[in-house]
Amino acid sequence: MEGGKSPNPRVWALALAVGIVLADSSIVVLALPDIYRDLDTSVFGVTWVLVSFNLVMAVAAVPAALVARRVGPGRAAAVGLAIFAGAGLACGASDHLSTLLIARSVQALGGALAVTAALELLPATVGSERRATAVWATAGATGAALGPAVGGILTQLVSWQSIFLIQVPIALAAAVPILTVARHEMSTRVIEAEVRRAGKPHLWANVALAMVSASIAAALFLLVLLLIEGWRLSPIGAAIVVSVMPLAAVVGARVSGWVEDERARAAAGALLLAGGLGGLALLPKAEVALTVPPQILVGIGLSLVLSALTETALSGRAPQAIHGGWTISARHAGVVVGLLALTPVFTHDIAVQQKQAINAGTSVILDSPIRPTVKLGLAKKISDHLELEDGKVPNLGHVFDPLPEDEAQRSEVVELREELQEQLNAGATHAFSPSFGIAALIGLLALIPIGLARRIDL
Repeated sequence: MEGGKSPNPRVWALALAVGIVLADSSIVVLALPDIYRDLDTSVFGVTWVLVSFNLVMAVAAVPAALVARRVGPGRAAAVGLAIFAGAGLACGASDHLSTLLIARSVQALGGALAVTAALELLPATVGSERRATAVWATAGATGAALGPAVGGILTQLVSWQSIFLIQVPIALAAAVPILTVARHEMSTRVIEAEVRRAGKPHLWANVALAMVSASIAAALFLLVLLLIEGWRLSPIGAAIVVSVMPLAAVVGARVSGWVEDERARAAAGALLLAGGLGGLALLPKAEVALTVPPQILVGIGLSLVLSALTETALSGRAPQAIHGGWTISARHAGVVVGLLALTPVFTHDIAVQQKQAINAGTSVILDSPIRPTVKLGLAKKISDHLELEDGKVPNLGHVFDPLPEDEAQRSEVVELREELQEQLNAGATHAFSPSFGIAALIGLLALIPIGLARRIDL
């Protein structure tokens, strides 16, 4: 397939296609708070903006790979990117949760077709299946890690809709170099000769991928919600904080070359990932700097374990696209399971911790030296605000406005406001701890299938 003619643009196009599609599984994480406010839904409802995409990717990946093998990977990748771009436009134009979820599902269908077809095209483009696997896995891991930070920046600087709209020209640009492959397939009719029976998927590597992906979903989704909804960071502030993970993943990609044995690399990555999540579960207070060391562990672990397990799952297996489809299916199924399992846990814990924090805050109000009339007014405003913010971590800042004109009273009210918000922040931090702990346990349990996985599963 014209493998010797100017491969670099095509390599970049294929890597970009894989990166943008797999970034889409996490890019909306930092926009979720804005989405659920704009579309008037709940935390659990807006979770489906993530779940719908990942669920369809999990179901569609292997069938998409089979389609790519039948119609030609060049044509499949180009059509998949076109569908992905069109659905991205529909996502950006959505003003209801239901239409957004439908568009996200269609986007996932196009994405599954593009990603699996890209893996079929890469060996001829880069010269070897091993190199193709490395490029494909690295592009996917980089996209998934960068997604939240990019989404957060776009959400604050433009809008959450811009996250989807900007994908349209990027996806179409990636499709342009791939169109030459599609035309070559149509003129040479080489596809029929390439179709052959696929072997069994690598069971244990894919099971481990699913479990690790469930942990990664927690690392991205829960940390972002904690930063924005718990600690009240802006989307761009949270984006800066979570950018630690992709930066650490870049370091991990360099380190991964030092460990040739896939099983050892996967085990080391799973341990680092679980350790980082354990660190987030044990945060002693609402302090952004304390999230940095755990994020470094998560980022390095993410890079090591995803690359190792993907290489293990694809090693010695043909055709690559179908077995790549199995890895995509496993990864996104894991994300879905992780989100659906952990969302009820932390939403329940948020409600419990909110009540405990408010009870503690009530005693703070009663013990404060401010005038009884001011206390009664604040208590009424806080009660009304908490009813509106039911199920969410409330921000009490504006409840205290306007501040008293008397300087002494003003100082007392400001002090009371800071103490109450500190109680809520502490409650939010503790509310997320059990979910981070469960995610860390899932990451550790992934060591079982990693231990059972051999380079080639007979």
